[in-house]
Amino acid sequence: MKRGGLALGAGYFAFFATVGVFQPYWPAHLSALGFSAATIGVLLGLFNAVRVASPLVTAVFADRMTDRRPLMVALGFGMLASAALLLGVSSVVWMALALALYGLGFNGLLPVYDAHALDWLGEGRHHYGRLRVWGSLGFVVASAVTGLWVQRSGTVVIPWALLLGVLATAGVLLWMPVARPHAHPKATLSFSAKELLAEPGLLRFLGICFLQMAGFGAYYGFYTLYLQSHGYQAAVIGAYWAFAVVAEMAMFLAGPWVLARVSLQRLLQVAVFGSAVRWAVVALYPDHATVMWCAQILHLAGFALFHSVSVLLAPTLLPSGFGVRAQALVSSVGWGAGGIVGSLMAGALWTWVGPSAVFVGAWVFAVLAFMLALKPLSRAISA
Repeated sequence: MKRGGLALGAGYFAFFATVGVFQPYWPAHLSALGFSAATIGVLLGLFNAVRVASPLVTAVFADRMTDRRPLMVALGFGMLASAALLLGVSSVVWMALALALYGLGFNGLLPVYDAHALDWLGEGRHHYGRLRVWGSLGFVVASAVTGLWVQRSGTVVIPWALLLGVLATAGVLLWMPVARPHAHPKATLSFSAKELLAEPGLLRFLGICFLQMAGFGAYYGFYTLYLQSHGYQAAVIGAYWAFAVVAEMAMFLAGPWVLARVSLQRLLQVAVFGSAVRWAVVALYPDHATVMWCAQILHLAGFALFHSVSVLLAPTLLPSGFGVRAQALVSSVGWGAGGIVGSLMAGALWTWVGPSAVFVGAWVFAVLAFMLALKPLSRAISA
C-alpha cells in the first residue's frame, strides 16, 4: 500500500477504535456514575441526535474548500478537547453538554474523511473497502483491549481509553495525504438546498438509507438484550458480535473485486435483501445457535456491502462538487434519523409486544428498503 494509503488506513483504524470504546463501554461508564437507565437512554439519544445536523453543517464548509485537511484536523482536535472534558464530568447537565460537543466533532469528521479518501483514490475508488477495513480492525482491537483494561481496573478507565483513541485520531489527521483535486468549490455556492433535494433518485436513496439504518438501530440497541433473554451467556454474545465484524472485514477486503464486476444498483439490492433475511432469521430462530451464527454472516451484506455501496453511490446522485455533502446526507438521514427512529420503535415494540417483535420491525424496514431499491436511482447508474 502506498504511503498515503497507509495514512488513510491508520486514520480509519484510530477513528473506529474510538467507536470500539464508546459503543460497547460508555453506557457502563454512565451506569457506574450512578445515572439511571432512563437518563442513560436520554444521554445516548442526545449524542445520536447531534448526528442528524452535524454532518450537514460540516459539509457546507467542506465542499467549499479546495483542501479539506485543515478542517479534518480542526474536527479531530475538537474531539480531543471534548474527550478531555468527559474525563471529569459527573453531573447530568455537564455530561449532556460534553457528549453533544464530542458528537459534533465525531459525527462531522467521518463524511469529510470518506470524501477525502475517495478523492485520494480517484479512479481506483472501488478499492475503498481496503482502506475502510482498517476501521473494522481498529474497532475489534480497541474493544478487546478496553474490555481487558476494564476487567482489571474497573469502569474508571473507560474515559481514559476513549481519550487515547481520540488522541491517536487527532495525531494521524496531521499526516493525511494530499487528495486529487475535486470540483471547484465555487460550483457549490449557487446550488440551493431545494435544488439538492430535487435531484433524481436522491430522495429515494435517502429513504433506503433511513430504512436500512432504522433496522440497525434495533440491532445495535437490543441484540445483546435479545440474546440474554434467550439464555445466551456473555462470552457467547461477545463471540456473536465479533463474528459479525469478521464477516464485515471479509467483505471490505473482497470489495474491490466485487465492486469492479457488479453494478452499484444491484449490490444495493443485495445488501438490503441480506438484511431482510438476517432480521427474519433472528426473529424466528433465536433458540437455534447454529442458525444465529449463520445470520451474523449476513453482516457482510447489510453493513459492509451497504456501507461501501452508499459511500460510492451517494456522490453520483449529486452534481460534481458535492462530495462531502453526499456523505453527510447519508450519515444524517441514515445513521442519524434512521438510527434514532429504529431505536425508539424497537424500544416500544420490546415493551408492548415482545423481544421478537423488535426484529420483525427491523425486517419490515429492510423489506421496504428493498422495494425502494428495485427501481434505478440515478442519472449515473442503472441496474
